[in-house]
Amino acid sequence: MSLHQVTIESGGHADWSTPVRINDEQLQASYQGVFVCRFSFENAGRHYLKMRIVGVDEMDNAGEVPSGFGALEFQDADGDLLRGRTDWFRSDEVDQGTWTFNSGTGKWEGASGKVSMLLNYMSDILGTTLPPSGPIRFVGFIEGSGEIDLPRLSS
Repeated sequence: MSLHQVTIESGGHADWSTPVRINDEQLQASYQGVFVCRFSFENAGRHYLKMRIVGVDEMDNAGEVPSGFGALEFQDADGDLLRGRTDWFRSDEVDQGTWTFNSGTGKWEGASGKVSMLLNYMSDILGTTLPPSGPIRFVGFIEGSGEIDLPRLSS
């Protein structure tokens, strides 16, 4: 094992599709986002990666998102990929999540681990009524820290 302490900071945008009502209390919308992420490792420097995220969010009639999930694909300047999954939830009025890393190529090959994340976001057009009646763009900032096993990442 080659555990690395990491702090992740990320900013970007995500686009929700037009929500679909699944019952009287909930809707679902698919989303796709593009972010830039800085991975700051305690003993392996800083790495900047482009992140694509594709997933599904559930929302209530007030537009709150109690849960969601998505696939994560990161790419660095060398073209190496890091892959994982995100699971979102809302607790104590804070949007939180877990990023689970499960594979990669090049320096990210053999990646595994989980990092707790916090999400802050807002509609690109402030004052938009939620839940939306059509597609909508959000801008967001995601941050967290934890440990990732990266057997090929050198110090």
